[in-house]
Amino acid sequence: MKALSIQSYLTIYCSIILIILLGVGLLNRLIDPLWYFQGNQLTGINLPWNERITKTNQLLQRIDQYDCVLMGTSRSTLFNTELLQQNRCFNYSFSGGRIEEYINYAEYLKSLPIQPQKIYLEIELESLNRRKQSRTYPAVTDPMPVYQAYLLSANVLQLSYRTLIQDFGFARWYDSAFRGIVAPSAPTYEPELRDRHPPRTCDPDRLRLYQQLRQIFPEAEWIGYVAPVSAWYVFNDSYLPGLLDCQLAGMKEIARLLDGLYDFAVPSALTSRTDNTYDGNHYYPAVYEQVAVRLEGQSTDPGMTDFGVNVQQLNLLDYQALYQQRLQTFLSQVGESDRLADSAD
Repeated sequence: MKALSIQSYLTIYCSIILIILLGVGLLNRLIDPLWYFQGNQLTGINLPWNERITKTNQLLQRIDQYDCVLMGTSRSTLFNTELLQQNRCFNYSFSGGRIEEYINYAEYLKSLPIQPQKIYLEIELESLNRRKQSRTYPAVTDPMPVYQAYLLSANVLQLSYRTLIQDFGFARWYDSAFRGIVAPSAPTYEPELRDRHPPRTCDPDRLRLYQQLRQIFPEAEWIGYVAPVSAWYVFNDSYLPGLLDCQLAGMKEIARLLDGLYDFAVPSALTSRTDNTYDGNHYYPAVYEQVAVRLEGQSTDPGMTDFGVNVQQLNLLDYQALYQQRLQTFLSQVGESDRLADSAD
């Protein structure tokens, strides 16, 4: 039997490598976990593996279509920005978003051929909490070229494989139009009121970060909003540790920096329910239909007149008193009317 020459070995070796790379590239192209194209063409399940990259990829593909940007956390990924009819808004929200990152992403937007007329900004009450340690976030850059991501990255291949075999536990996905949806497997929300909370302190100095962010696009109209969270969440994470009054004072200061600020976390009939959220932190897209209506100054559903408060129309004492009143109403409804007084002692 004639031995293969070195050239033949190299030809076979290179052919095998090429076949493997093409197979990897084809799988990644069909699953498209980083949304370089149109998302998952096999199962239709698009998972939030790395929203910072996927959102940037989607923005760069259609950058000339937008005159508005929404920036927020995973809560806001469930906000269908097509509901904001006064502008063409891109939803640049991602899991674990922080004000420090928004500054970096706004700087990145500044480098692109986009000049947003309006910017919607999700603001968390806890964004004014003192951080245990400072963290530096890297500057935002363009994603790697698609050939590098889909042919040469083992990590991306793993994401495609896990998507294909449904090895994930996400409660929210993206549909084929890149709109956030709640997965059918999302858990049922079963809240409880805590008796104590680890000590935390408020840090008014963090307001400077909002000043810095606002200055990046000084000509744009900035509309802030506190995304809806459950009344249980407000009690457990803001009122119980004694942070609420300071957080609301910070919201009033932020309201002075922006052109509008609406608070949807004020306890209401909607946030006192458990059938419209899967964890008290993330509300179903239908809830954001009312958020969009309120943000654009339209009439809300008659049954939701207590949902969303215009912070700029209230002085600080009235704002704080409104939270106290709504919390008391909520606690009475769940048979815990003495909890507010007990927590204050």
